[in-house]
Amino acid sequence: MTLLDRYLKGETLEVYDDLYALGQEALNPSNFIQTDLILKETFQRVKFNLDIIYKELKNINYLFVSNIKHDWQKPLLPPDPNVDLLLSEVKFKIKTGGHIPLSLEYFYRIVGSCNFCWDWESNPDIPWEGADPIDIPPITTLLSDLIYDDYDRDDILLGGDYLQKDNVSGSCYNIQLTPSVSVDSLFLHENWDIPFIEYLRITFDNCGFSMADQSDYDDLDTFCDRVRPLLKEI
Repeated sequence: MTLLDRYLKGETLEVYDDLYALGQEALNPSNFIQTDLILKETFQRVKFNLDIIYKELKNINYLFVSNIKHDWQKPLLPPDPNVDLLLSEVKFKIKTGGHIPLSLEYFYRIVGSCNFCWDWESNPDIPWEGADPIDIPPITTLLSDLIYDDYDRDDILLGGDYLQKDNVSGSCYNIQLTPSVSVDSLFLHENWDIPFIEYLRITFDNCGFSMADQSDYDDLDTFCDRVRPLLKEI
Protein backbone atom coordinates (compact mmCIF):
# COMPACT_ATOMS: atom_id res chain seq x y z
CA MET A 1 0.00 0.00 0.00
CA THR A 2 1.45 3.37 -1.02
CA LEU A 3 1.62 6.44 1.20
CA LEU A 4 -1.13 8.01 -0.90
CA ASP A 5 -3.31 4.92 -0.50
CA ARG A 6 -2.86 5.16 3.26
CA TYR A 7 -3.63 8.89 3.21
CA LEU A 8 -6.83 8.32 1.25
CA LYS A 9 -7.72 5.53 3.64
CA GLY A 10 -7.62 8.00 6.53
CA GLU A 11 -4.09 7.66 7.92
CA THR A 12 -3.43 11.37 7.45
CA LEU A 13 -1.44 11.92 10.64
CA GLU A 14 0.60 8.74 10.23
CA VAL A 15 1.46 9.49 6.59
CA TYR A 16 2.81 12.93 7.45
CA ASP A 17 4.77 11.47 10.35
CA ASP A 18 6.36 9.13 7.83
CA LEU A 19 7.06 11.97 5.38
CA TYR A 20 8.70 14.02 8.11
CA ALA A 21 10.76 10.99 9.16
CA LEU A 22 12.01 10.59 5.58
CA GLY A 23 13.47 14.10 5.65
CA GLN A 24 15.31 14.87 2.42
CA GLU A 25 14.60 11.36 1.17
CA ALA A 26 10.99 12.46 0.64
CA LEU A 27 12.27 14.68 -2.17
CA ASN A 28 14.31 12.05 -3.97
CA PRO A 29 12.84 11.11 -7.38
CA SER A 30 11.89 7.62 -6.22
CA ASN A 31 9.81 9.03 -3.35
CA PHE A 32 8.77 12.43 -4.67
CA ILE A 33 5.97 11.05 -6.85
CA GLN A 34 4.18 10.02 -3.65
CA THR A 35 5.17 13.18 -1.79
CA ASP A 36 3.78 15.32 -4.60
CA LEU A 37 0.50 13.37 -4.75
CA ILE A 38 0.02 13.62 -0.99
CA LEU A 39 0.68 17.37 -0.95
CA LYS A 40 -1.71 17.89 -3.86
CA GLU A 41 -4.43 15.87 -2.13
CA THR A 42 -3.82 17.72 1.14
CA PHE A 43 -4.16 21.17 -0.34
CA GLN A 44 -7.14 20.24 -2.47
CA ARG A 45 -8.73 19.30 0.84
CA VAL A 46 -7.59 22.59 2.36
CA LYS A 47 -9.30 24.43 -0.49
CA PHE A 48 -12.45 22.32 -0.08
CA ASN A 49 -12.56 23.03 3.66
CA LEU A 50 -12.07 26.76 3.22
CA ASP A 51 -14.89 26.86 0.66
CA ILE A 52 -17.22 25.04 3.07
CA ILE A 53 -16.36 27.22 6.05
CA TYR A 54 -16.74 30.40 3.99
CA LYS A 55 -20.18 29.30 2.82
CA GLU A 56 -21.28 28.38 6.34
CA LEU A 57 -20.02 31.67 7.78
CA LYS A 58 -21.94 33.54 5.09
CA ASN A 59 -25.05 31.58 6.07
CA ILE A 60 -24.87 32.97 9.62
CA ASN A 61 -24.17 36.52 8.34
CA TYR A 62 -20.58 36.59 9.55
CA LEU A 63 -19.16 39.97 8.60
CA PHE A 64 -16.20 39.58 6.27
CA VAL A 65 -14.34 42.72 5.16
CA SER A 66 -16.81 44.62 3.00
CA ASN A 67 -14.89 47.69 1.82
CA ILE A 68 -12.12 45.77 0.07
CA LYS A 69 -9.16 47.86 -1.03
CA HIS A 70 -6.46 45.18 -1.18
CA ASP A 71 -6.33 41.54 -2.27
CA TRP A 72 -5.27 40.42 1.20
CA GLN A 73 -8.65 41.59 2.55
CA LYS A 74 -10.62 39.17 0.37
CA PRO A 75 -12.06 36.16 2.23
CA LEU A 76 -10.98 33.79 -0.55
CA LEU A 77 -8.73 34.42 -3.53
CA PRO A 78 -7.78 31.74 -6.09
CA PRO A 79 -4.15 31.08 -6.99
CA ASP A 80 -2.46 33.93 -8.79
CA PRO A 81 -2.16 33.20 -12.54
CA ASN A 82 1.54 34.08 -12.24
CA VAL A 83 2.11 31.97 -9.13
CA ASP A 84 5.13 30.13 -10.57
CA LEU A 85 6.90 33.37 -11.40
CA LEU A 86 5.99 34.89 -8.04
CA LEU A 87 7.28 31.84 -6.17
CA SER A 88 10.53 32.15 -8.11
CA GLU A 89 10.80 35.79 -7.03
CA VAL A 90 10.16 34.86 -3.40
CA LYS A 91 12.84 32.17 -3.55
CA PHE A 92 15.31 34.62 -5.05
CA LYS A 93 14.60 37.21 -2.36
CA ILE A 94 15.10 34.79 0.52
CA LYS A 95 17.97 32.75 -0.93
CA THR A 96 20.44 33.93 1.70
CA GLY A 97 18.03 33.07 4.51
CA GLY A 98 16.86 29.65 3.36
CA HIS A 99 13.91 28.00 1.64
CA ILE A 100 10.16 28.13 2.06
CA PRO A 101 8.61 24.68 2.58
CA LEU A 102 6.76 22.81 -0.13
CA SER A 103 3.64 23.02 2.05
CA LEU A 104 3.50 26.80 1.57
CA GLU A 105 4.28 26.48 -2.14
CA TYR A 106 1.40 24.05 -2.64
CA PHE A 107 -0.88 26.31 -0.62
CA TYR A 108 -0.19 29.13 -3.06
CA ARG A 109 -0.42 26.88 -6.12
CA ILE A 110 -3.67 25.14 -5.17
CA VAL A 111 -5.49 27.30 -2.61
CA GLY A 112 -4.42 30.90 -3.20
CA SER A 113 -5.16 32.93 -0.06
CA CYS A 114 -7.81 33.43 2.61
CA ASN A 115 -8.87 35.98 5.19
CA PHE A 116 -11.68 35.00 7.53
CA CYS A 117 -11.20 37.96 9.87
CA TRP A 118 -14.22 39.89 11.08
CA ASP A 119 -14.68 43.35 9.58
CA TRP A 120 -14.01 45.25 12.80
CA GLU A 121 -13.76 48.55 10.95
CA SER A 122 -17.42 48.27 9.96
CA ASN A 123 -18.55 46.67 13.22
CA PRO A 124 -16.20 46.70 16.23
CA ASP A 125 -18.35 44.18 18.10
CA ILE A 126 -16.28 41.11 17.17
CA PRO A 127 -18.41 38.08 18.05
CA TRP A 128 -15.60 35.59 18.80
CA GLU A 129 -12.66 37.60 20.13
CA GLY A 130 -9.44 35.65 20.38
CA ALA A 131 -10.74 32.72 18.29
CA ASP A 132 -8.06 33.41 15.66
CA PRO A 133 -9.68 33.16 12.21
CA ILE A 134 -7.45 31.78 9.48
CA ASP A 135 -5.67 34.45 7.46
CA ILE A 136 -2.99 33.42 4.95
CA PRO A 137 -2.09 36.40 2.71
CA PRO A 138 -1.71 36.28 -1.08
CA ILE A 139 1.73 35.52 -2.43
CA THR A 140 1.87 39.07 -3.82
CA THR A 141 1.54 40.38 -0.25
CA LEU A 142 4.21 37.99 0.95
CA LEU A 143 6.51 39.17 -1.82
CA SER A 144 5.88 42.85 -1.15
CA ASP A 145 7.15 42.40 2.42
CA LEU A 146 10.47 41.03 1.13
CA ILE A 147 12.07 44.37 0.37
CA TYR A 148 15.73 43.36 0.20
CA ASP A 149 17.50 40.83 -2.01
CA ASP A 150 19.95 39.91 0.78
CA TYR A 151 17.28 38.64 3.17
CA ASP A 152 19.13 37.13 6.11
CA ARG A 153 16.36 36.07 8.50
CA ASP A 154 15.54 32.41 9.02
CA ASP A 155 11.77 33.01 8.90
CA ILE A 156 9.27 35.14 7.00
CA LEU A 157 6.16 36.95 8.14
CA LEU A 158 2.98 35.11 7.25
CA GLY A 159 0.41 37.26 9.04
CA GLY A 160 -0.79 38.94 12.18
CA ASP A 161 -1.58 36.88 15.25
CA TYR A 162 -4.92 36.42 16.99
CA LEU A 163 -4.61 39.81 18.71
CA GLN A 164 -3.87 41.77 15.56
CA LYS A 165 -6.83 40.09 13.88
CA ASP A 166 -9.03 41.63 16.57
CA ASN A 167 -7.48 45.09 16.16
CA VAL A 168 -5.33 44.70 19.27
CA SER A 169 -1.58 45.17 19.34
CA GLY A 170 0.00 41.73 19.12
CA SER A 171 2.83 39.94 17.38
CA CYS A 172 3.09 37.93 14.18
CA TYR A 173 2.89 34.43 12.80
CA ASN A 174 6.00 33.46 10.85
CA ILE A 175 7.01 30.41 8.88
CA GLN A 176 10.50 29.03 9.32
CA LEU A 177 12.92 28.93 6.42
CA THR A 178 14.97 25.75 6.11
CA PRO A 179 18.59 25.25 4.95
CA SER A 180 17.37 23.02 2.11
CA VAL A 181 13.98 22.42 0.51
CA SER A 182 11.68 20.47 2.84
CA VAL A 183 8.15 19.08 2.80
CA ASP A 184 7.07 21.32 5.67
CA SER A 185 8.49 23.68 8.26
CA LEU A 186 7.49 25.26 11.54
CA PHE A 187 4.73 27.80 11.97
CA LEU A 188 6.16 30.10 14.61
CA HIS A 189 4.60 32.19 17.38
CA GLU A 190 4.70 32.28 21.16
CA ASN A 191 1.64 29.98 21.08
CA TRP A 192 2.81 27.79 18.19
CA ASP A 193 5.93 25.88 17.26
CA ILE A 194 4.39 23.28 15.02
CA PRO A 195 4.53 22.29 11.33
CA PHE A 196 2.46 24.50 9.04
CA ILE A 197 0.27 21.55 8.03
CA GLU A 198 -0.37 20.76 11.69
CA TYR A 199 -1.47 24.39 12.20
CA LEU A 200 -3.91 23.98 9.30
CA ARG A 201 -5.12 20.68 10.78
CA ILE A 202 -5.82 22.35 14.14
CA THR A 203 -7.53 25.24 12.38
CA PHE A 204 -9.89 22.90 10.51
CA ASP A 205 -10.56 20.91 13.66
CA ASN A 206 -11.79 24.29 14.92
CA CYS A 207 -13.68 25.13 11.70
CA GLY A 208 -11.47 28.00 10.56
CA PHE A 209 -10.68 29.42 14.02
CA SER A 210 -7.53 27.88 15.47
CA MET A 211 -8.35 28.83 19.05
CA ALA A 212 -12.07 28.06 19.00
CA ASP A 213 -11.53 25.20 21.45
CA GLN A 214 -9.87 27.65 23.85
CA SER A 215 -12.71 30.17 23.63
CA ASP A 216 -15.93 30.29 25.60
CA TYR A 217 -18.60 31.07 23.02
CA ASP A 218 -21.62 28.79 22.87
CA ASP A 219 -22.57 29.95 19.38
CA LEU A 220 -19.04 29.23 18.12
CA ASP A 221 -19.23 25.75 19.63
CA THR A 222 -22.57 25.26 17.91
CA PHE A 223 -21.09 26.45 14.61
CA CYS A 224 -18.15 24.05 14.92
CA ASP A 225 -20.36 21.10 15.90
CA ARG A 226 -22.43 21.65 12.77
CA VAL A 227 -19.62 22.38 10.31
CA ARG A 228 -16.89 19.99 11.45
CA PRO A 229 -18.56 16.86 10.00
CA LEU A 230 -18.62 18.58 6.58
CA LEU A 231 -14.85 19.01 6.43
CA LYS A 232 -12.15 16.67 5.16
CA GLU A 233 -9.25 15.55 7.33
CA ILE A 234 -5.84 16.71 6.24
